[in-house]
Amino acid sequence: AMPHIYSVDGEGKEHHFLADYYRTTQELASNIFRKGYQWPFHSTRMLDFGSSLVDLAIHREGELGRRVFMDFNRNPLPVGDDKPFSMKRLDADVSTYLGNAGAGQDMPIDRLRHMNPLAIELYRRYKIDITAEPLEFAVNNQHMNGGIAVDTWGRTNLDGVYAIGEAAGTHGVTRPGGAALNAGQVFGTRVGEHIAASGRSASPAFGDVDAVAASSIKHVVSVLKAESPLKMDAVRSEVQARMSEKAGILCTPQAVAKALEDARALNAEIRKCGIGYGRDGEVGRALQWHQMALVSEAVLTALDHYVSHGGGSRGARAICDPDGEALPIAKSGPLSEYRFRLEKENDKQQQIILSYANGEFAISSRQVRRFNENEKAFFERDWPAWLTGAIYDLEN
Repeated sequence: AMPHIYSVDGEGKEHHFLADYYRTTQELASNIFRKGYQWPFHSTRMLDFGSSLVDLAIHREGELGRRVFMDFNRNPLPVGDDKPFSMKRLDADVSTYLGNAGAGQDMPIDRLRHMNPLAIELYRRYKIDITAEPLEFAVNNQHMNGGIAVDTWGRTNLDGVYAIGEAAGTHGVTRPGGAALNAGQVFGTRVGEHIAASGRSASPAFGDVDAVAASSIKHVVSVLKAESPLKMDAVRSEVQARMSEKAGILCTPQAVAKALEDARALNAEIRKCGIGYGRDGEVGRALQWHQMALVSEAVLTALDHYVSHGGGSRGARAICDPDGEALPIAKSGPLSEYRFRLEKENDKQQQIILSYANGEFAISSRQVRRFNENEKAFFERDWPAWLTGAIYDLEN
């Protein structure tokens, strides 16, 4: 829809900050448009005045303490003395897309209403009327590519537990939208079929259920300590700040290593003191943030291993390095602080494996499995396995 994007400083002054990054109004507006479908940050799109320069610019405004907004009632402002915004002056791919969509309306809100009216209603549901007021936003740290290891039926190594989609990391590193959603939907169907075929959901639990429950209860009680000086809100704030600032779209080897050290220290403190909570209704949240603290250490362990072994920028992260091969350039000049390592071909061939036992993470790597063309489905060979249920591999 190409709304006007601007920031506001502590004194309430507006800043047309993207004009410092793009050379022309057409280039600026076209990349605001591209940000709509190239929305996961990607390091190489910071180069050649690409769409991830928008992410970098917004990130820097946040570091300055400014709030960033998009206004659907204003078109993008011109860059310097360049010509004003015009629907007739857009890059070819943008013009083609909008033409095919029939979105040639004069104002962003009307273009949005034509292409995606439900977006307007979605915000209205949360008491934000983007037809009347600007929308505050920030860079979203997501699609950081990892997840719980699963087999082709979504099974984890914990018997009876499955993981799907982003939780399993099956959406891929660069996450093309349609393929990623399809992966989640397909695995959702496969997991459902596998659970049904196993019959376990209709059978009573087996083994010493009381002993299993007692062990879990003991663990929960060891974490939940109302009198602990380490409060749930403090744990949440620390984990959120560390992951957003040190493990988000822009990382440095030094910051990642320090973040891992701090994450380990936090989890050691939790093991020692537990997590404090205010009322019984907060117990679930306290357990959640115990788990999130562990997950943050897991992510940082893998990231530190990757970066310290020379890993380059992959997916939604840029590994910033003064010796990096790639240098983003803005209209205002080179952005030397954000020089970054390029993705390395060998990185694509390796998978980092993380396991957790006895309070510690162990890390290893393995070669990515290659698809065997000879294993493609063949009806006469494979149909009996479907008929008998052998396809579900229930004995393993």
